[in-house]
Amino acid sequence: MKTMTRLFFALGLIALVGVAFGAQNEKKEKKGKGGDPAAAIKKQLEGIELTTEQKEKLDKIYAEQGPKLKAAQEKVAASLTDEQRKARTEAQKAAKAAGTKGKQAEEEVLAAMKLTDEQKKAYEEATKGVRQAQVAFRSAVSEVLTAEQREKAGFGGKKKKDK
Repeated sequence: MKTMTRLFFALGLIALVGVAFGAQNEKKEKKGKGGDPAAAIKKQLEGIELTTEQKEKLDKIYAEQGPKLKAAQEKVAASLTDEQRKARTEAQKAAKAAGTKGKQAEEEVLAAMKLTDEQKKAYEEATKGVRQAQVAFRSAVSEVLTAEQREKAGFGGKKKKDK
């Protein structure tokens, strides 16, 4: 009887530990939610016919620029606590639902995060890095596309061509 009790106790303990580690792994998977930073651009290019040469060039751009953008995004995430990331996400959703855009939305999100002066400086520097990486990425992709393809993909082909 004692052996059976010990056996059930041991199995219960093992199950409890397994559940705890499983929950921890789920949290890690959710944190890495960002996934492929090139996904948004790839999605924009889905309906466009690309030549083999263009596809090869784009693959090189994805391989080169993707990790840079992901690193910049991770730097932003590292500058915030879990609570601040959650507050940022909720504030962004609220701003989107309210139709708030631009600087006003950005100010609301910053206020919701309740950053210290040091965090605010690190966050702004990191977001500036993300913007620069995004611009470099989109610019490199845009150079591969024809004016017609840029316009169809929503890359603002005519504006880019005038510059």
